[in-house]
Amino acid sequence: MPMLHSVGGPWARVLVAVSAFLLLSMGGAIVAAPLTLPLLYLAVRGDRLGAGLRTAAVGIAALTVAEVAWAATYLAVAEAKPWIWLLPVAAGAATASAFGRSRSGLAAA
Repeated sequence: MPMLHSVGGPWARVLVAVSAFLLLSMGGAIVAAPLTLPLLYLAVRGDRLGAGLRTAAVGIAALTVAEVAWAATYLAVAEAKPWIWLLPVAAGAATASAFGRSRSGLAAA
């Protein structure tokens, strides 16, 4: 079975649009995260993505992870402060940092 190495062209636009729509739905981004996050990562790493779409993909991935972290935190500790906002913010920032790294920085490592 061939392995998918990148998502580009019109499919990247569709992926970003669907992922953004799922963030607006009631928990859709949480349910679809195991599929959308790896695909967003491949889209961000691809060569055929413009700077604006790449930034949107990184932001949507960060918000998706923050929403998943919020749900997990809510299930674990309900609305205990500061965890209910601290963990999702940290998870989203870490995702933005990981997705936002340049391809050349990854090649050098």
